[in-house]
Amino acid sequence: MRRVLWRAGFGATPHEARKWAHRGRAATLRWLLTPNGHQAPLSGPKPMPLDPTNEYGHDMLWWLDRMVRTTRPLEEKMVLLWHDHFATRDVDTPLMLRQNALFRRRALGTFPALLRETMEDPALGSFLNLVGSHKDEPNENFARELMELFTLGEGNGYTEADVREAARALTGFVKGREAGGVLLTTRFDPEHHDPGVKRIFGHRGRFGPNDVLRLCVEHHAHPELLVRRLWSFFVDEPLDRSTRLRLQRIYVRSSHRLKPVVGAILDHPALYAHLGAPTMVKAPAVAIAGMLRAAGLGVKTDDWVWVTAGMGQRLFSPPSVAGWEWGPAWMSSNGMRSRFVAANVALSQPGLKVEDGDTPVDLKPEEHLRRAMDALGHPWASVRARKGLLSLAKGYDAMAGQKWQRQVAADMTQRAMRHLLLSAPDAQLH
Repeated sequence: MRRVLWRAGFGATPHEARKWAHRGRAATLRWLLTPNGHQAPLSGPKPMPLDPTNEYGHDMLWWLDRMVRTTRPLEEKMVLLWHDHFATRDVDTPLMLRQNALFRRRALGTFPALLRETMEDPALGSFLNLVGSHKDEPNENFARELMELFTLGEGNGYTEADVREAARALTGFVKGREAGGVLLTTRFDPEHHDPGVKRIFGHRGRFGPNDVLRLCVEHHAHPELLVRRLWSFFVDEPLDRSTRLRLQRIYVRSSHRLKPVVGAILDHPALYAHLGAPTMVKAPAVAIAGMLRAAGLGVKTDDWVWVTAGMGQRLFSPPSVAGWEWGPAWMSSNGMRSRFVAANVALSQPGLKVEDGDTPVDLKPEEHLRRAMDALGHPWASVRARKGLLSLAKGYDAMAGQKWQRQVAADMTQRAMRHLLLSAPDAQLH
């Protein structure tokens, strides 16, 4: 249960852990895949006052708060996936927030609808120069990334001629409504569109923007790219050929719906491999959100902006149109140092901070560990880590000779245990 709630969300609160472990995998997957209601309700501690449009870093804090308090964890996790898949940067914050809402609305729907709305949304269109691409001077940026990153894969089933012809078909998007100097919508102007005959993937016709998307989604290379993208987001075990073909069939036969494919992946035995020794590295935003979620902490400090950036993932500002490198790439020297700092920040928050004299002096090592685990929402810790933490407690206790030293040792034991549970290797994997 903890495995699936980390992979398909941001970890489990103690209440969620008990509830879904009791109800079982099938009920848990139904809850994840079929959220109730039209709006995603938020629960838990309210964040600090946030102004995501105007205050630096508050856009990131606003989204982090949604990750921490969401009651629709899979939906919110899919928003993170699409933010990486359709990586957008260097556009106005209001556009990024609108795109974020788009990804949430289309998170588990059909991929063609998601692709079409993303194309029509001004954020990605501005970033990749789709907006303003004129029939007399077609811009190839969007057409190239559409094939290379969004639908087919680099060099997989298309040519430079296909990119050029698709760029012609994609001309015609211009600025729509604006407010306060910020572009709110795009619109299609036939006067700016090239209506001539194009040849794309061997098909000839007077293709327009929606035709290009259709041709890409119907291309034989597309299902494999989409399935591999979804699989690698949730599972770090190799994708075997028979599973890949089965998932591709599910995707195509369901009219390119995302939910059935994601459901099959979350129910696959490979997702539950190596429960005692996980190997998938938590993305920085996932690690921070999960830590706060389990401990019942709200987003109460803007330190999370620079901490998460130091870990390698500044939300709303991916490094390029290719998005972030995932997995072991998160574990750079600076990234790991920032994860250590993240534990410092968390343990300075009211509710987790151990003040002098807070800890009973007569706790046994096992009781110390239980107290630390309770405070943090019972994070996973391997048998080896637990033994190390118990040894640490015994060492601090042995160092305390005088009565006043016993209080210092007790507080230091709690601080050290809590920090290691948040910063040691076990905390970085799920």
